[in-house]
Amino acid sequence: MPIRWKLFRVICILQMLASSILAIMALISLFNNISIYTFIVVLLFVLIFMLTILAIGILNNNYPDVPVSGKQKTSFNRLFLLNFLFLVFLFGIIIAEYRALDSLATFAGRSVFGLPLKLLSYLMGNVIVLIFQFIIFYGLYHLRRELYINFTRKQFDFEKT
Repeated sequence: MPIRWKLFRVICILQMLASSILAIMALISLFNNISIYTFIVVLLFVLIFMLTILAIGILNNNYPDVPVSGKQKTSFNRLFLLNFLFLVFLFGIIIAEYRALDSLATFAGRSVFGLPLKLLSYLMGNVIVLIFQFIIFYGLYHLRRELYINFTRKQFDFEKT
């Protein structure tokens, strides 16, 4: 397996870890303050977690030359299209968090990045999840394409002369 797919697997594992931590934080927030926003955030991070599980599953089960098909293809297509919504919501969460930190920083007479690290951790976690999500989105596209190309180039035993 090429190094790029090994790195992709590591990024997927890191994304699973980050999204599960942020989902647990959002779930705790949901129990403290029930709102539709926190429910959507919990759902978002759970779906991101599911997308990374699907990505690792495709990489482990289908690489190098088994195309995505059947139920796996349906799940892949749905989660891949939902990824666009994930990215929009992640941008929204980051902007909302930055605005909240900006008003707090203005009140404290500092810049946003002059605030303590404890206050910036949620913003930084969301930015990391967003970056990983872009990488996974790009990687899934190329993984599926490479699987199909490898499958079409594959020679079966009866084709060999």
